[in-house]
Amino acid sequence: IYTLSLHDALPILARPVKISDEAILDGAIDLFWRHGADRVSIRDLERSLEVRAPSIYRRFDSKDELLARCLDRYVDQQIGGRVGYFFADTSDPLEGLRSFFTSVLRPHPGEETLRGCLLTTTASRSESSTENTRHAINRGFEAIETALLLQVQACIDAGQLAADLDPESAARSLLLSFQGLLVLARSGAANLHAHIDATFDSLARH
Repeated sequence: IYTLSLHDALPILARPVKISDEAILDGAIDLFWRHGADRVSIRDLERSLEVRAPSIYRRFDSKDELLARCLDRYVDQQIGGRVGYFFADTSDPLEGLRSFFTSVLRPHPGEETLRGCLLTTTASRSESSTENTRHAINRGFEAIETALLLQVQACIDAGQLAADLDPESAARSLLLSFQGLLVLARSGAANLHAHIDATFDSLARH
C-alpha cells in the first residue's frame, strides 16, 4: 500500500485558499468607497486583498472593469438594500422617504467620518470618464430615481403629498437634493438636517 509521505503532503497543505471574485469585489468596494477610486491603485488592492495584480487582471481585465463591477455590486447590494429597508413599510411612506435621507448622516460602524455614496464620489472623479463606469453610474442613479418616484407616488396615494404633484419632477428634484446631501456629508459640512428639512418643506409646498 502506498503511504503518503510528509514531503508529498506539504505541497497540498501549503496551497493558498482561493479568494472568490465576490470577496475581491467587496474588498475593492470598501477601498474605493473610503478613499475614492482615483486614489486607489492596483498596488493598494494587492496589499489590502492579499491578491497579486496578475490574478486581479485575469479576473477583471483592468482596473476600469473592476471598478464598473464594483459599482454594479454596490447598486445591487447597498442601494437596493437601503431602498428595500426604508421603503418597504407602506404605513408611512413619507417618513420612509425622510429616513432614507437622514440615514446618510450616520457613519458606518466604527468610523467617525461619513463616506457619502460610492456612485457620487466616483462620478465626480476622472475614473468615471470611461464607458464602463459611466454605464454603471447611470444605472445606479436611475435605480435611485425610480425608487424615489415610486415612493413619491406612494406618498401621494396616502394623501401625504398633494394629489396634483408631478411625481416624476419631484423624484428628479429629490435625486438632485440627495446627491448634494451626499457630497456635503462626505465633505464634513455641518447642519445637514436643516438641508433635509428644507428639501421636504419644499416638497410639501408643491
